[in-house]
Formats: sequence, C-alpha cells, structure tokens
Amino acid sequence: MTEHEATDGVDDQAPEVSHADLAPTPFAASLRWAVHALVYLMVMLVTGLVLAPPATSRSWIVVALLAVFTTIYSIGARRALRHRAGPEGSWSALAYLAPSIVVWASTFTLGPETVWVAFGLDFAVLYALPLAGGLVALAVVTAIAVLGYTAWSSDPMPGEVAGPMIGALVALAVVITVRALQREVDRRTRLARQLATARDTIAEQTRAATTAAERDRIARELHDTVAQSNLSIHLLLDAADVALDRADTQEARTLVQEARAAAARTGMQTRRFVDAADPEIPSGTALRDELHRLVADAGRVGRSQVTLRDEITDHELEALPRSTARAVLRLVESLLANTVQHAQASRTMVTLEVHDGEVMLDVVDDGRGFVPEQVAGFGLRSARARAASVGGTLLVESTPGSGTAVQVVMPLPHSVPAPEESA
Repeated sequence: MTEHEATDGVDDQAPEVSHADLAPTPFAASLRWAVHALVYLMVMLVTGLVLAPPATSRSWIVVALLAVFTTIYSIGARRALRHRAGPEGSWSALAYLAPSIVVWASTFTLGPETVWVAFGLDFAVLYALPLAGGLVALAVVTAIAVLGYTAWSSDPMPGEVAGPMIGALVALAVVITVRALQREVDRRTRLARQLATARDTIAEQTRAATTAAERDRIARELHDTVAQSNLSIHLLLDAADVALDRADTQEARTLVQEARAAAARTGMQTRRFVDAADPEIPSGTALRDELHRLVADAGRVGRSQVTLRDEITDHELEALPRSTARAVLRLVESLLANTVQHAQASRTMVTLEVHDGEVMLDVVDDGRGFVPEQVAGFGLRSARARAASVGGTLLVESTPGSGTAVQVVMPLPHSVPAPEESA
C-alpha cells in the first residue's frame, strides 16, 4: 500500500506516519497468531496421520522432517514478530518461508500425507509476503502439493488436483479480505491517534490562550484601578508636600485626607482581586456621581481644569448594560490618568452621550500631544482592549503640541428608549 492510500481520508497537513511506525493493533496481532496456529495445527494433524498404527521407520523420518520444518518456521516467525510489519507483508519473510517450503517439499519423497500442511502454508505465504511474492509462493506451494500428492497415486482423481487448488483459492480470498480489513483498522487507528494528538494540542493551546486572556484581564483591571489609585496617592502627597512648603497646612491636610481615601479605595480593590469578588457597578445617578468623582479627583491630582459634560439622562444611565457601565467607568479612569500623567494639559473635557444606539465617550485635552503611530503604551492598549471587550472601538487623534482627542464608541444591545416612550 502506498503512503497516499494509507492517508486517504486523513487531513493533508497531518504528519506522515508509515505502517512501521504504528504499534501492532490487537486485530493484526491476533491474525498473525491465527496464521501460525493454523500451520501448527496442520503439522499436528499430519503427525497424527503419519504415526497412526502401524508406525514405521518412514513415519518417524517424516515426523523428523516435520520437526525441522516447524523449527525453521518457528524461529523465522519469532524474529518476524519483532518487526512491526504492515498489512502488506515483508520480503524478509522469505528468509524462513523458503527453507520451510523446501523441507516440507522433501517430505513427499516419503509419502503424500503432508499435503495437508499446504493449507496452512497457503495462508502463511500470503499473509507474510507482499501480494506479488505471496501469489508466486502460493503457486509454488500449490504445485508442490498437487505434484507431491498425485505422484503417490497411480490413477490421480480430479479431486486430488482440485483440492489443493481450491484450498489455495480460499486462502487467497480470505487473506485479501483480511488485508483490506487490516488496512482499514490501521487507517482508523492512525486517524484516532492523530485526532488524539490534535485534541491534546488544542487543549494545550486553549489552556495557554485562557491563561493569557486571564493574565491580560488582570493586568487591565490592575492598571485601570489599583495602579491609577496609587498614582493618585503619589500625586496628592506631592501636592500636599508643595502646600506644606507654602505653609498652607489646611490645604496639605485636605490633600492628605484625599490620599488616605484613595489608599482606602486601593486596599478595597486589592482585597476584591484577592477574594475574586466582582465589584459593584453603580447605575443611574450613582454612576453619574462616580463619574463626577473621577473627574474631580483627576482635576485635583493634575492641578488642571477637568470638566464632565454628560449629555445622557438618568434613564439612559440606568439602562446601560453592566458590562458597558463597567467599561465606561474604567475607560474614564484610565484615560484621565493618562492625561494627568503624560499630557501636561491645562484643560480636559470628558463627554458622555448616547446617540443612535451607541454610547460615545470623548476625552479631549489641550496638552502636549504625541504621534499615535509612535506610541504603544500599556494604557492605550488596555483602553482598546477594554472597548473591544464590549464590542466597541477606540480612536486616537493627536498632534505634537496640539493636544489629544480620544473617542470610544460602544454599541448597545438595543436602543435605549426615552423615558416618555418607556412610560
């Protein structure tokens, strides 16, 4: 069988595996032992016929030749078992089949009883050799059986000639069928192993992808919450230090209190990560209040004017999906932190509105700007991933010296109805 035939029905990209690489299947092993058992059974049958009373010296010579035949065949068959031969057989089997046939043929010089061994040899040569060699060997075995048996008959009957030939034809039909079945078993075994390998590979890739996605999610959450709170704490403490230098203790005390509040929020966020707790996401007026707090904190920390223009009603805020509300909060917190930390802006405008079934968030500052194609910081990557997690997109427009505009568009599952429409 060619490699192309062996891989029929298997993915073209699957690794090529020869029959020699396949471990013998239970089906192939049982067939091999069945052939050997048939040969031994025929030898035992002939031995019984030869030694039937009255046994003569000729009988014992025939038994001795059969013992030599069995020894040669057994040694060769045992060595063949060490090699993983496919269903097409191997030419190496000639090393023990040819001497076995020669010894068996010599027994006809003593009597015709050993003709029964031909039936076992028919299967042995067809199964152990490739098809071409098996057919030639089958013809040789059949010819020896016919000639050897009829040589002892003064008037050969048609059955004496047809018997070995019919046995050869039966063996040929059985072995061809068995080889086809074994090829199918080997093909299915190979396919099953490839599928198992592919399943293991997919499982490993799935685990790696899941781990990477979880790592990215945690990094994004830490960046948008804990990291921003820590930044606020540092900036508030720096501002308090400046106030102390001006001897403005009241301002310094206020800033320290705000830093403590930020530290408390950081500790709460950290505990939620440790406990794997899902933080509560405000909605409606509570969501608006949280957005105003983020804007006010950014203005105090950055010492710049930060304004929130929320052109969105309480009903629309209430109707926002939980995932979208979370994304809005985290995006506002992250984008304002980027502005405070990098933009050096004097004014920042945050706009939130719902338009045509989409939530639109804009953060515009008059800072120093940058070239978007040359900046690939984690903050912007995190914001893009956050927007993509709810099916949204993030667009950055910036020019050095001319400020930055970031627009996030997040689709809603359905259009948010107006309050009077829902009423």
